[in-house]
Amino acid sequence: MCQHVVILAERNGQQYVSQCEHGTVHLIWDGIGLHLPAEAFNRLVVQIMKTHANILELGDSISQGHCRLCVGNMSLILPVEDFLHMVELIDEVMPQINLTGSGQNHPPFRLAPPNQLIPPVLN
Repeated sequence: MCQHVVILAERNGQQYVSQCEHGTVHLIWDGIGLHLPAEAFNRLVVQIMKTHANILELGDSISQGHCRLCVGNMSLILPVEDFLHMVELIDEVMPQINLTGSGQNHPPFRLAPPNQLIPPVLN
């Protein structure tokens, strides 16, 4: 269990990035938490920034679309506007992330390109 957590950036109590004494980066977004070793978080950020660049190229044509972030078996669907806010938060914290890690295997990341509408999936 984490005993020492440093908040690296926060937008509100429900959107923040922190890092604990274990090197784990905690990305919390509206009650959903991703808890990844620093090197895995860094790989995720690379994919997020590639998608961000694609969104910037497409411009306003996808402003009402959604992005699907998949980490292992978990998927998070974000409206493009929220995704762009997440990118700002991540961009702010990356210089502060301690990238020393444990070298363990981690789940693969996939980030689907923006789609105009994705119906909700309820299980």
